[in-house]
Amino acid sequence: MMNNELRQAAARVGAEALSLTKVAAVLFVAGITADLAYSPMRHSLSAHDSRIGAAVLAVIFAVGVYQFLDWTTSPIRKRLTDLSFGWPSRTSTGDQAPAAATLDDGIALVADAAVLDAAARAAHGVMVTLDDSGSSLLSHADRWQGFENGEARYHLAPGLALYFRGIEGHYGKSGNEFTLLSGDSEDDSLQITSLAQLHQHLTARAAGLPVAVPVDDSDGNTWDLSAA
Repeated sequence: MMNNELRQAAARVGAEALSLTKVAAVLFVAGITADLAYSPMRHSLSAHDSRIGAAVLAVIFAVGVYQFLDWTTSPIRKRLTDLSFGWPSRTSTGDQAPAAATLDDGIALVADAAVLDAAARAAHGVMVTLDDSGSSLLSHADRWQGFENGEARYHLAPGLALYFRGIEGHYGKSGNEFTLLSGDSEDDSLQITSLAQLHQHLTARAAGLPVAVPVDDSDGNTWDLSAA
């Protein structure tokens, strides 16, 4: 478990280092281009026009270098992203699985892929909806149990699980819904919108106390978070 966390942390550092390296390379090329272009332009243009021309050339070369680096480092960036989020590695074209011999085999392969995809979507949904830092235990795809219908479950404690499913959000955009299930019935379920809310509910439940109702100061509304 610790090895996975260290691997993901190292991948995040590597991804940040790669991004910084690209930015540094782009700035270096822009500076060199502007310096080399300015002096020759001074012979035929004014100082003001020479600076503008050098700046334009610097931007053009910088954009070209950035696109080239982005294209050449794309496989590395994707691999680091997979490792940092705990997602299954993307299968390269050279390592493709053999074609299914029968329809049943094909269905089984797609079902396995759907399970992995559901776990990855749940972990990614945590970072989008619950945890901006992306460093909580819930953001690790290998800790989610995916299902063929695209939903996933995270075992929190005996009788308690966090359930994930994709929903249609506003303006036709997809969203994420996380629900805390007590294992008793659907009536005991609770929609979770933040890690703080989840922690509050679990802590109160462990103490046998009702969860305090947080107040939204923006409009005076409250959400019923009473423990089951």
